[in-house]
Amino acid sequence: MTLNHVHLGSKNVKHSTEFYNSVFGFQKKFDHGEGIFIENSEGFLIAIDPVSEIPVLPAWFHLGFCLRSEAEALSMYEKCSGLGVKFTRELMHVEDEYVSFFILDPDGYKLEVSWHKD
Repeated sequence: MTLNHVHLGSKNVKHSTEFYNSVFGFQKKFDHGEGIFIENSEGFLIAIDPVSEIPVLPAWFHLGFCLRSEAEALSMYEKCSGLGVKFTRELMHVEDEYVSFFILDPDGYKLEVSWHKD
């Protein structure tokens, strides 16, 4: 079984789409009514639909993006810093073991970006 997609609500679908494109490289797959499906290079989809209010989620809730290498994760941290992305947990890094940090998307969804040796 493969996890295929996640479905998010957004106050500004265009802004969210641009965020996921500029940070993670997601590209438009197809329109979905007033929303959109975007896809990464591995075929994972994010559906984004317009909503007037973002739901309140538990503090522990987040989406995790696991990168292929330590260098890629550190590069992503620098990229996010350069783009002015809001961090909710700064970089945690133990060389040759792991890289991890948390950011917010434009609607306040918490995203973990990480790489782990194992």
